[in-house]
Amino acid sequence: MKEYKIHAFTSTGAIDYREKLNPQQLKAVEGSVGPSLVLAGAGSGKTRVLIYRLAYLLEKGVRPQNVLLVTFTNKAAKEMIHRSELLLKSTLSGLWAGTFHHIGNIILRREGHFLGYSANFTIVDREDSKGLIEDCVEDLGFTKSEKLFPKKDIIANISSLCVNSQREVDEVIACSYSHIEEYTLPIKKVLARYAQKKKEANVMDFDDLLHNWLKVLEIEEVREKYSRIFEYILVDEYQDTNRLQFEILQKISSFHKNILVVGDDAQSIYSFRAAEINNVLDFPKIFEGAKIFKLETNYRSSPQILAMANEIITHNINQFPKKLVSIKKDNCMPTVVKTKDVYQQAKFVSQRILELVKEGVPLKEIAVLFRSHFQALELEIELLKRNIPYLMRGGVRFFEQAHIKDTMSYLKIMVNPQDELAFKRALCLHKGIGRSFAHKIWEKIVKENQKLQAIAQELPKRQAEGFKEFLAIMESLRQVASPQEAIKKILQNYKDYCYLSFDNADERIMDLEELAKMAIEYPTIKRFILELGSYEDFKGETRLSPNEKGDILVLSTIHQAKGLEWEAVLIIGFSDYEFPHARSLANSKDLEEERRLFYVAVTRCKNTLYITYPETKYTFKNGAIITRPSMFLHELSCDVYEELNVIEDWSDII
Repeated sequence: MKEYKIHAFTSTGAIDYREKLNPQQLKAVEGSVGPSLVLAGAGSGKTRVLIYRLAYLLEKGVRPQNVLLVTFTNKAAKEMIHRSELLLKSTLSGLWAGTFHHIGNIILRREGHFLGYSANFTIVDREDSKGLIEDCVEDLGFTKSEKLFPKKDIIANISSLCVNSQREVDEVIACSYSHIEEYTLPIKKVLARYAQKKKEANVMDFDDLLHNWLKVLEIEEVREKYSRIFEYILVDEYQDTNRLQFEILQKISSFHKNILVVGDDAQSIYSFRAAEINNVLDFPKIFEGAKIFKLETNYRSSPQILAMANEIITHNINQFPKKLVSIKKDNCMPTVVKTKDVYQQAKFVSQRILELVKEGVPLKEIAVLFRSHFQALELEIELLKRNIPYLMRGGVRFFEQAHIKDTMSYLKIMVNPQDELAFKRALCLHKGIGRSFAHKIWEKIVKENQKLQAIAQELPKRQAEGFKEFLAIMESLRQVASPQEAIKKILQNYKDYCYLSFDNADERIMDLEELAKMAIEYPTIKRFILELGSYEDFKGETRLSPNEKGDILVLSTIHQAKGLEWEAVLIIGFSDYEFPHARSLANSKDLEEERRLFYVAVTRCKNTLYITYPETKYTFKNGAIITRPSMFLHELSCDVYEELNVIEDWSDII
């Protein structure tokens, strides 16, 4: 049979870089030889720099096989490759491109034998990883303890944080999980068993793809091999790298030393995921002879938005100073809005959104951002009342969250004792009782008509204790009529479960306190459950017509909004002890990250920005209190924003 060979098509014409790039971008693309740090301000075209730098190298004759492009999503890598191929009018086969995990996987297939793994090792996903941890807990007999043991999700998160921050289990638990410090030794035993099981089964989890990649790079011949292969290394979103990824980059760039990292220290907001801002701040110290390039021309926001953003970030001491400059025309000033309370805040935001839509701003070009999920509760309810479709980005709606549904299940039983789903859900929250056991108990009640106390006497000791605890809670709930008091009683018992089950227990408890605060408006548990039931079934998308699909308001935490942009942004809950978060006030490093979070929120906006705060709020512990606007507002000069005081006018309905 004859053969026909297809050759790689190469470009015949050079790219006009001076025409396509601004002077700052051009300088970074052409001059970043050796270690180079590109500080890319918000909306300054960092992706463009990476794409054109890649094209520039290939045009200069660098082989794709000698270039490594590291991104934080495989989608981003594919998009950059596609855009580079369009620029060059040629294919880039052989280029090393993808996430850290993707590249680690490729290298470990070739070099894993140094660590005792065969090339056909399998990768377990997050859920399978948790299942294996659960097996280890059972193997070691910790499920037989009289006390609840930390859930598999918590242990998995501790393991991941240890790997990515390169810290010991003791330190991670003491710093981030101090409420379960008594379990440190058993958790260490579980994780040791987990590592053993993975090795025996020839499997790796996602964290192992980085951890083991670094381990093989500690072998001199492997490090020498790959540091020679990777003549040029390009890294996107460098401010989001952790200590482990930094050490990998150090080793694979050790021969040629041509490493270009692109990021923005002012947008480093993921320390809770082990991202390390010092990877950016210390780059010039660690990589000898490093060049620094700044991208300060902003293509996204109006001059008024950038004036506020620039002033916000000047109050951080640990940073590379930058001043973003807009290419857009003047627009309206950012507006700081004072409302009477969170309910008026929700009404203002909802009404202003409808007005913006009438003014011609598409609903999908509007976003409401907040520091913590619980701050959006009143707004969600107001949006539902006004039939404004919305999408909760990166999470579920308030009433669909596990901890909210757990709490509501007790109240549902009070209103409807025949509610099987609520009964089994609540019962499973108690020690020794899983789904199958809860089902057996329900069968005894319904089919065998057994009395609850009689069932408790028949159960094994551990399950009996859990069941009696459940019965005690239900009995205490019968003594109260107020839904707020009922939620407070549930929360007294649920807190321990929360801390042992969820990574962000404090945030979830705050959600439940917000639910209790909301419940004060309802005279009875029945009224509370019946009214909220209509909200739980609503999905914003279902009210969209086929022609409107996709035109939907975005609600998001600021962390989830990073990298996105909208025509109009409304930041809610801009109050002291909420933004910045109360936990950050005692630590200057944490406070600086909170300020960066504010900076990120503001720079998501193209033209119209509202920042709202309530004058008063009802708290779980202290009742109604007067609140102050965020300390970050007091740091700003009055000429970067205007103020608006909201009043309510009922004359149109009289």
